Amino acid sequence: MLPQDLEQRLKAQVDFPSPPQVATEIISLARDPDIEMAKVATAVGRDPALTAKILRIANSAFYAQRRPSQNLRQALVIIGLNAALTLALSFSLVSSMRALKATGIDFSRFWRRALLAATAARAFSEAAKTGHAEDIFLSAMLQDMGVLALDRAARDFYAQLPPNSTHADWVAYEIAKLGKDHSFYTALMLRAWNLPERLCKPVEASHSPQMFAATSEEGQFARCVALGSDLAEAVLSPDRASSVPALAQRAHRLLSMSHEHFNEVVARILALIPETEALYETSILQADDAENLLAEARELLAVRNLHALQEVTNLQATTTALQTRTEEAEDSSRRDPLTGVLNRPWLDRMLDREFTQAVVFGRDLSVAHIDIDRFKLVNEKYGTPVGDKVLHSCAQAIQAVVRGSDFVARFGGEEFLVVLPSTDRTIAQQVAQRILASLAGADHGAEEGGIHITASIGVATYTTKQRFPSTLALLEAADHALYAAKLCGRNRVELHDDLPTSRRSVVK
Repeated sequence: MLPQDLEQRLKAQVDFPSPPQVATEIISLARDPDIEMAKVATAVGRDPALTAKILRIANSAFYAQRRPSQNLRQALVIIGLNAALTLALSFSLVSSMRALKATGIDFSRFWRRALLAATAARAFSEAAKTGHAEDIFLSAMLQDMGVLALDRAARDFYAQLPPNSTHADWVAYEIAKLGKDHSFYTALMLRAWNLPERLCKPVEASHSPQMFAATSEEGQFARCVALGSDLAEAVLSPDRASSVPALAQRAHRLLSMSHEHFNEVVARILALIPETEALYETSILQADDAENLLAEARELLAVRNLHALQEVTNLQATTTALQTRTEEAEDSSRRDPLTGVLNRPWLDRMLDREFTQAVVFGRDLSVAHIDIDRFKLVNEKYGTPVGDKVLHSCAQAIQAVVRGSDFVARFGGEEFLVVLPSTDRTIAQQVAQRILASLAGADHGAEEGGIHITASIGVATYTTKQRFPSTLALLEAADHALYAAKLCGRNRVELHDDLPTSRRSVVK
């Protein structure tokens, strides 16, 4: 059969199953940018086994939640929409693919390798902080599906290979016979299934991840998928003693991963394997193999330390400095440069998260909207530079009296917002009163002889009895209370619950 004929057979999906009904619906949902949680829950809920797996994974070591999810909706909130779609798709596709029976390959080894590669790719993704670990998990799991497709489209295609052929043997054989390896045919098949490009591209580049820039999302994804495949091959190889050091070197080349970091990733993979085995109801790794893999990774690190102790010391110092700079850069991106508290974009993200948690788990959530009284006069009298110093002083005075679980953000201009998770109106009012006292007692503008500052604060609280349809509605309620505080003379706290009904709809 010519390569062109093979492509036509694969495109037509001859003798190869299409995604099952649930997977087809999930693929359709995944391509909808406006997908809603309820639609995902409905689709997943049609398959009881799939529902059980989503619940299990939300409560597993993959996510390490302190509070277990009790139902599907909570599980979907915990893992997120995209992750839920990707994981549900992996369960559904794998269950259908495992129904196939290969004729020219070791089918048991094939699936062990696929699940091990997926687990390893996810761990590499977590270590590299690429995000979208579930997408990488599914891409790595599906990356060798072209082997099954070729086996089905051309009977006994792999029969000429020895029983213990390696992944490299597959690739060399495919190129010699077809001019292309199975990564090309896998991507062809996945695109025929209408899977998103974020899953297809890493598969297509899995044997040559350098085709994408290392700094691009595609490049990071492809590198993690490739390393997952390499680790699976190393573990299943009879010559693992030489394969593990080679894999550590490749992880360094592809992800700039130190030997120490590589050792941590191996430990993480071994921790995740039992969860993967339970979720996919199969055995991946024998206990002896797991212990030997970890021992070889540790031995590799020990030998390197003995031969290059000074290099390790310098590398550790460099790694720590880079990590510190990264953390500082990440923290800086969240902060308002003038006041040092959270900026508005990060506030919106955190508030959306806390609001979702409050709705799903039935918790209270309060917000306090703070406006510095007559701040315009400070700028007019002392100038903008002094006004900026006063704003910074106000932010620090607010930050000093809130609780560890609260977070403070600059809302805009001379306005601040304090988000108080799991807080009822009584406690929120007490915190707001402390803020008033702290602002009044702080030594603002000391160089100018001290500037007295007061503020007006509006508080709104979401409860199971006093619900708001969105974060915007909750913020508007706090804004109405703030406006009422100004009308009542400033330097005071007003609660939205206490406002007359006619005043609750007031807009500034």
